[in-house]
Amino acid sequence: MNENIKDHDRIEKAFEITKIKQVGNISMKTNHYHDDYEIYYLLDGKRHYFIKDKVYDIKKGDLVFVEKNEIHKTFDAGAPYHQRILITFKKSYLNNILVEAKNYDLLSCFHGNANVLRLKTDEQKSIESLLSKMLYEDTHQVDSSSIFLKMMLTEFLILVERLLKNAPSYHIETTNLTHKRISEIITYINKNYGENLTLEFLSKRFFISTYYLSRTFKKVTGLNLNQYVNTIRIKAAEKLLFSTELNITNISEKVGYRSITHFGRAFKSITGVSPLKYKKILS
Repeated sequence: MNENIKDHDRIEKAFEITKIKQVGNISMKTNHYHDDYEIYYLLDGKRHYFIKDKVYDIKKGDLVFVEKNEIHKTFDAGAPYHQRILITFKKSYLNNILVEAKNYDLLSCFHGNANVLRLKTDEQKSIESLLSKMLYEDTHQVDSSSIFLKMMLTEFLILVERLLKNAPSYHIETTNLTHKRISEIITYINKNYGENLTLEFLSKRFFISTYYLSRTFKKVTGLNLNQYVNTIRIKAAEKLLFSTELNITNISEKVGYRSITHFGRAFKSITGVSPLKYKKILS
């Protein structure tokens, strides 16, 4: 079974909002990335949230913003249950509004350095009220629901942008030493994916046993080390296929593969198509 991680099999929806309560030690089996922007609001409980190369300790009243195609995963933080609201949407969903707001960055919450906004009690009430209206409208659809949901999402993003401007600087990144060490290793991988990044090399560089690194890396990211390295390399290859005229062999070498066959196999495993087909789709 393919354990990787780009959601190329998901049903394409321009906008989706869901509310879920889960009981027990629930963790996403793998981390993943997708073409949607994602907003995660924790109504109750505690979670760990891994985004790109950091782990955040999330609690009730926290808003999490995940840029499209950013690797992320939530996992258990020891709470008996948690309840969250999740919004995902494609940039195209707001195209007309983004054109109107050309001098205003409506998506600024995804572009800054803060992935998490810790809300005050009164701010939580405002956000939860708006989210409740969106959930109700989504589950009680009438002719005007589509445009009303779009208007409410726009209002939500403007409200969040204003809250972020005035937000104090909270230390939300994890204080767990194991998670911090894995974050350091992930940062290194993200910057040096073109190198020969083996388990043995990284364990020596960061003075960790191969067993400990392998076990804790999987726990935090949901992937083994080799799967994660492949994912970062393929993400980089996707960008190069989109933005350059480099041929597939050159791209394969540039992102760290010594074998074009291995590159092709990894690319298809993660994206669902071969590099050549991906390039044809883009053209």
